[in-house]
Amino acid sequence: MSGKLKWYEIAVLYIGIIMGAGFASGRECWQFFGVFGSKGYLGTAAVTIGFIIMGCMLCTIARKKNTIDLGKLISPTDNRYVINIIGIIMAAILYSMIIAMTAAGGSLLNQQFGINKAIGGFIIAVLVVATVLGDFERLSKVFKLLVPVLFVMGLLTIFLVLKADFPQSGATSGFKPGRMSPNWPVSAAVFLSYNCLGMITMAGSSAVKAKDRVNAYTGSIAGCICLGGLTVLLLKAMLTDMAFSCSLDLPMLGFSARISDVLNVVYAIVLYGAVYSTAASTYYGFSTKLPDNKYKKPVIIAGAFAGFLLGLTGFKNLVEFLYPAQGYIGLLFMLLIIINFFKEIRNEA
Repeated sequence: MSGKLKWYEIAVLYIGIIMGAGFASGRECWQFFGVFGSKGYLGTAAVTIGFIIMGCMLCTIARKKNTIDLGKLISPTDNRYVINIIGIIMAAILYSMIIAMTAAGGSLLNQQFGINKAIGGFIIAVLVVATVLGDFERLSKVFKLLVPVLFVMGLLTIFLVLKADFPQSGATSGFKPGRMSPNWPVSAAVFLSYNCLGMITMAGSSAVKAKDRVNAYTGSIAGCICLGGLTVLLLKAMLTDMAFSCSLDLPMLGFSARISDVLNVVYAIVLYGAVYSTAASTYYGFSTKLPDNKYKKPVIIAGAFAGFLLGLTGFKNLVEFLYPAQGYIGLLFMLLIIINFFKEIRNEA
């Protein structure tokens, strides 16, 4: 059961899986928390607690079963048909993220630099394939270098926005919530569940490959607390000018442009890195469900570029409809994970 990952390396993996395009851009934060004004803080608190609980539960299941298999991490039963069905559904959900992230990469470079959306998405697809073909070891090495930079630059930009203290440019209430997340409790639950879907493989892999039990749990908790704190600060930045936040696909990119052109370019690069980090980690999760044979690499390559083509449909629509839909499926899987956790605890007693 012994591995090599230290707690801070595990924390980095957790941050990398969540800090994707929707999160770092402020798009998710606005849609799921900002539209509710100050009540959004209740949602961020609930989500932080939920992340910690789910992270620790997944860590326990993975270490006790000594597995990173998606079906076994979720399913409370040992029935192989149930495990396979869950694994297939999870793989499909994780695969859908390559569609969303290539769309995000394309939208970002198009909005910021006027580059054709297809080019931005294609670059993400190439980077993801190169990373995933190197398996978990390459992924963890890339994250160890990339995620701290993304986290620090994200924090710096948020603090600069808060320091600028922009005046409200329009309405401060009455914003329309998403049709699939009509109030803050439902929004928080959906946000937590669809992010947990992406977290499952990374939580399982890092737990099994951790140096020891203490590093596994400490890393999980530290990563979730950092994510929670970043979400609160991001929400605070969004609320400094609510009408402005509501009007943009990528609110934080808009705020950075109001501060300085240099910061705007730097944040665009950071955001692109965040797109890549989520795309790579979720696509790695999808790849773990592929049979380990001579066809695995060609399927990984073909699948990524098929996702890129589907991602040309656009990012904003995917955030509004795909993410919440995944969230409702995630609620069921979260329930199964909770049952699975208590089953493992009972078996140990």
